[in-house]
Amino acid sequence: MIFLTGVGVGALLFALGIWGGFGWGRRRGRRDATAPLQGAELLGIIEALSRWTSEYSGNVTRYQDELSSAARVVQETIETGNPKTTPIVKVLDDIMTSNQSLKQRLDDAERQLEKQTRSIEAYISEARTDALTKLPNRRAADQRLDEMFSAWQKGGPGFVVAMIDVDHFKQINDRYGHPEGDAVLQHMAQLLTNHIEGAYMVARFGGEEFVALMPPPLRVAADRLDRFRKIVADQSVIVGDQEIEFTISVGVAECRNDLLVGPIVRRADEALYAAKGMGRNRVYFHDGKQPILVGAPEIAV
Repeated sequence: MIFLTGVGVGALLFALGIWGGFGWGRRRGRRDATAPLQGAELLGIIEALSRWTSEYSGNVTRYQDELSSAARVVQETIETGNPKTTPIVKVLDDIMTSNQSLKQRLDDAERQLEKQTRSIEAYISEARTDALTKLPNRRAADQRLDEMFSAWQKGGPGFVVAMIDVDHFKQINDRYGHPEGDAVLQHMAQLLTNHIEGAYMVARFGGEEFVALMPPPLRVAADRLDRFRKIVADQSVIVGDQEIEFTISVGVAECRNDLLVGPIVRRADEALYAAKGMGRNRVYFHDGKQPILVGAPEIAV
């Protein structure tokens, strides 16, 4: 009975392992390659299968040891002169042979499941990374926003959302070319990585727009981003024999008794639109009522 159960479980695990590999491949071919939830769910399933396979492999090993011990007892009985026990030894030998084969299949399945797990982990990482800038992409940023907002609702730390936009990016593409525009975005990603230390996340939100999730308070984060704005304006990107200068506009907002994360992002967007509308190369923060220029009444230059 134990043996048959082991065989059944082994076959089930092996079949699920095959389903996990080929089924994932078919879904990946049909769906958007960046669907994170199915990937994360399947990763959890495969990790669980790997643990279960290891567990059952250990059970089979212990069962084999028990059978070996029983065989020795029966063999000793035979040696004392009771030939009627010989068929029992043959049965035990057959069971151990089958059991060894089952253990080998379980070991092979475990290795295959581990390989599948590594492949899916790499896929999920790729699906959450922007190919051009190597920063996390919008999907990763949205998930992190949701996680941080949920934690904040439960009494966790607050956070600041900064929307950062490269000014006149279409003109950069039109004047210098799209490869040069890509170089500007890559340079921008590097600047964010180097100068926004301590951020919870810096990501490419889409197009020429980036997002930074930062610790509060709001005004401290806004002042820090204004210093970053000046760093960007003082630098240029060298692409071949071309030197490209550019500036950024920034909108900043924080958690304020919100029931959903959406209003926080909308306030950051409103502050960004204010920065754009007032001439660009500015940082505005939203105080919950309206966007306010950092450094007002001084004109940001």
